[in-house]
Amino acid sequence: PYSLSVMGHKETDACLICQQPAANRCSSCHLACYCSKEHQKQHWKIHKSSCVVYQIKEDKRLGRHLVARRDIQRGEIVLKETPLVSGPPHTTGPVCLGCHAILLENKVVPCAQCGWPMCSKSCADNPVHKPECEWVKEKRKEKVKITQFTSPHPTYSCIMPLRALFLKSNDPSAWEKLTSLESHTEERKQDGKYEQDRFSVAAFLRRFYKLEKEFSEEEILKISGIIQINGHEVPLSEPGYISVYWKCSLFEHNCLPNCSKTFTDSGDVLIRAAVDIPKGTHLSISYTDPLWSTPTRRQHLMLTKYFPCVCSRCSDPTESGSFFSAIRCPTKNCGGMVLPKCFIKDFETWRCIKCNHKVTSKQAAGICAKVAQELSGVRKGDVSSYLNSINRVKNLVGENYCLLVEAKLTLAQMVGQSSSKGLADVEDGLLSTKETLCRQLISLADGIFRAENRIRGVLFFELHAAVAEFARRQVNKNTSNAFMLQAQLLESGGYLERVIFFLKYEPQALPEGKIYKQALQNLKDLQNLYKTMGITSAV
Repeated sequence: PYSLSVMGHKETDACLICQQPAANRCSSCHLACYCSKEHQKQHWKIHKSSCVVYQIKEDKRLGRHLVARRDIQRGEIVLKETPLVSGPPHTTGPVCLGCHAILLENKVVPCAQCGWPMCSKSCADNPVHKPECEWVKEKRKEKVKITQFTSPHPTYSCIMPLRALFLKSNDPSAWEKLTSLESHTEERKQDGKYEQDRFSVAAFLRRFYKLEKEFSEEEILKISGIIQINGHEVPLSEPGYISVYWKCSLFEHNCLPNCSKTFTDSGDVLIRAAVDIPKGTHLSISYTDPLWSTPTRRQHLMLTKYFPCVCSRCSDPTESGSFFSAIRCPTKNCGGMVLPKCFIKDFETWRCIKCNHKVTSKQAAGICAKVAQELSGVRKGDVSSYLNSINRVKNLVGENYCLLVEAKLTLAQMVGQSSSKGLADVEDGLLSTKETLCRQLISLADGIFRAENRIRGVLFFELHAAVAEFARRQVNKNTSNAFMLQAQLLESGGYLERVIFFLKYEPQALPEGKIYKQALQNLKDLQNLYKTMGITSAV
């Protein structure tokens, strides 16, 4: 048996140039075979468009989706893709239409061609600004004047749809891909978003840019829906901007995905395998926040993507035994976890898995609201405030409750940040708390947010720092023998290697990209120390 590649050549053991027996396979897709390196180089221009680790498939239930063409190893790049279109989010204040950063009224540089406010002349010359600039000159024939720098500003909700419409005559291939994506028009009509966009986007664009003869309301509204359903927030500016990608939109959603998503400094999306993925497996990313509770994730997906999630995580009320969405039993001396039978169908009655005590969904919601109120009241940057709030709610929910986990993530990073001396100024007990939090959260991440590379990388960096600081203190106190010190240094180095694995593709515009560079330097310094101490192997 054989399979067909995207380009149509067969997966065989014969060289694709000369048809002679071939011992070499393409190191990327593992499908194309060659008898020599010369023939592989000769065939690359033909093969590169099909050199992918996935296939596009289609069925009635899922529509188009991606499956693995071969076994994919954890950490491998599955997809790197340039956006079809990018622009400001639907709701925003005035932003630069070159770099998408927020604009300050006293530092605006109007585009000399169209009048749109920019942050610099170089941004005015940025090709991403071409659609709205060109249509001002060709169609509106009057420069734009933005006088109010308040947020939200209604004019900016039209930029992204305008840039998408611009593709129709300027990039037909991208337009075809964009219009093939789901718009959920009927669902948007039912919840009112369609009518909102009719006035705020379609009518405005047709009037402001004089597009009445070129684009119907329905066409503009379809594009607006495609952007809202398929848009990805790219966190490379403040505020983040929105991009739509073609193949990335074909990844299925799963609250326990097998792929992770990040972005390059240029705004390309980059998808990596979060786990080992066997051949034939459906490829998935998360369309929502994995650190939200099951009810919150499902509600968000229903409101924004129009489907009820029934993935393995949402179907399991315990969420792989983490009890991430559970409350603690109010019965005295019980301490069991209280959950509904299923969050998907029957969640009116919650029961303790230990004593069978019943709690109504309204009572459960009240407890969750109380926890949310307590944790939202913490003083930013105040370690004691976080510790006190966590202690006040720990008897209401389990240690892995979603909001508690978010607070612990913040606290684990916060310890050591308030002093110029860093962790050297942290007392032993608090340093131990930091280490314990990191270990607990890393274990939890392995189970239910395994695709969150940024979080996992940061946690390993903080754990490395805590372990290294403990080693330093023991040396200073003369309480560490050579064997113990060596073990701690090797342990710390092992954590740095994990940081590098998780964060190696993070953009420098993000804090995680900077942590990656710091981890490289720290590991280099540690390896030099290994040589000085005669340590020859690492964990």
